[in-house]
Amino acid sequence: DLVGKVFVATGGVPVPQRHISRQNYRLLELKRWGEFLNIKINQKPKFFPPKDPHTPALFCLASIDMGIKMQFGFKVLEQLWAQENDISNLETLKLIANDLKINFDDLSKLATSDKIKKIYESNTQEAINMNIFGVPTYIYNNEMFWGQDRLELLEHSLKKN
Repeated sequence: DLVGKVFVATGGVPVPQRHISRQNYRLLELKRWGEFLNIKINQKPKFFPPKDPHTPALFCLASIDMGIKMQFGFKVLEQLWAQENDISNLETLKLIANDLKINFDDLSKLATSDKIKKIYESNTQEAINMNIFGVPTYIYNNEMFWGQDRLELLEHSLKKN
């Protein structure tokens, strides 16, 4: 629960509440990364922030539990940042499931199960305990790397060890 619990515990500020200079710089960075990676990124997606960030997160966890790895999560982000779809909407999540040939009813049942809710709460608390304050965050050898622009530093650490 990044915005609801992690941000609160670590002093984070949701994007709409940040100073306008930070919001503007964030938009510039999105543009730069889109160009650099040659991917479509809508700098101001219609459904950001999502009305309900919990539901897509629970569906992502359920898909991982089903052995889908990260594909579902990648598709969720694509729907939000490139396709202008509401990831809080079950129809969007169903579209993703169908695209990945996942039985939506099975996925939905698992996503709303106590098992997945407990994993979600546990992951949230673990993030807080590890002083994680945003995404993406990687932990390697008990050292935190935060942000996509730190991946080269993470790669350096991996090669060094």
